[in-house]
Amino acid sequence: MFDIEKIREEFPITKKCFKVLGSDEPQKLIYLDHGASTHPCTTVLNKYIDFIKNYYSNVHRGRHFLSMISSELFDRVYETIFNFIHAEKENNSIVLTSNTTMALDMVACFMKETEGITLVSLMEHHSNDLPHRHRGKVIHFGVNADGSIDMNDLEKKLKQNKIKLVAVTGASNVTGFLPDIHEIAKLAHRHGAKILVDAAQILAHIKIDVKPDNDEGHIDFLAAAGHKAYAPFGSAFLFGPTEILNRCQPYIPGGGTVLFVSEDDYVYADSPDRHQGGTPNIAGAIALAESINFLDSIGMENIRQHEVELTDYALSRLNEVPNLKILGDIPVKNRLGVIAFNIGDLNNGLVATILNNEAAIATRNGRFCAHPYMSFLLGKHDSNEIVSRLKGGEKFDIGGAVRITFGIFNTIEEVDKVIETLKMISAKQWKGDYQNPAKLINCKEVELSPEY
Repeated sequence: MFDIEKIREEFPITKKCFKVLGSDEPQKLIYLDHGASTHPCTTVLNKYIDFIKNYYSNVHRGRHFLSMISSELFDRVYETIFNFIHAEKENNSIVLTSNTTMALDMVACFMKETEGITLVSLMEHHSNDLPHRHRGKVIHFGVNADGSIDMNDLEKKLKQNKIKLVAVTGASNVTGFLPDIHEIAKLAHRHGAKILVDAAQILAHIKIDVKPDNDEGHIDFLAAAGHKAYAPFGSAFLFGPTEILNRCQPYIPGGGTVLFVSEDDYVYADSPDRHQGGTPNIAGAIALAESINFLDSIGMENIRQHEVELTDYALSRLNEVPNLKILGDIPVKNRLGVIAFNIGDLNNGLVATILNNEAAIATRNGRFCAHPYMSFLLGKHDSNEIVSRLKGGEKFDIGGAVRITFGIFNTIEEVDKVIETLKMISAKQWKGDYQNPAKLINCKEVELSPEY
């Protein structure tokens, strides 16, 4: 059973209040920036702090009690991730990294010497696009008018080119669109390519199943991070085939990546150690595993149902806001709780600032590290001009949108407050003088509620 009140009690951030313009009483924070980062829950924080206080020690380097306990806790992380993504362990490895970007770059690095082109979707976060551009030739497959992936374009480019890797997100961080990653995997495999899924946005939202190695829809590489799944910053992972990981040079050679070093030669270890140079973020990895266990205890199906209900309600109520336009047109069943929008010709930064300063509503604004996709959705065809002007040293607003992203502890009542505030903004009835930032509330004036 999904008990929203019990879940909210797990998150200290739900009790935070801030001073806002036009109110004598601090307002409770409405956090709608889960697509950027999620807050650790108490269960995860307790596990993290317990390790730091009581078992802090390096792994695989000592025979004393602390090191043995630390090593045991750390080694269990792999098992937890394997189970959570329903992966086979025999021919695959999980490499622990510091963030999703690093994990995605690892794949670009490991596939660099493989003959062929990397095919990247137009909706990708820059972290699943730029690493491939830096490592070799990239071409993009497009999206449909509604913001969904153009599967026909994908298949056409697989047929027309020698593709070695298809890089695609598990869910768009702009429209929330959920590609059929297993169907994409089938197409990739039929044309001799492998698939890499950026799972950063889906790890905490939907059930992930990479499927057995011999399944045509098997996901070859998958990357994700804890800070988008209610764990602290600094811990992430890459799942991939051991054979590929072991034939490549270490991503960062150094301590822990070798079996032996002589004056003239060296013998590298197998994965995952091969690619985990130096001391890992042990506490972060343990916290990541704990957050996965926390999500499992609630049930990914329950989490998904809650998010669908919130998103469906929000989309219906957003229609009440005059001049508000949502980017993309993705049905609720095919999306995460991600909604990007603009209100008339109001600057997205201004809208986000008013939401924060006058209602303590935390959103994200800009282009969300997905510039090509945003240009398409905004109907902008001046990307080359923007590049030219920026390279020329010009500073200007490149446009964007406001984004709300739902998490496990958000509520219908919070959506109602968002709609009320957006209607006020649409009517241009805000209280602050946003031409004069010095008059606005700043961080020094923030009032936090007591912990209760």
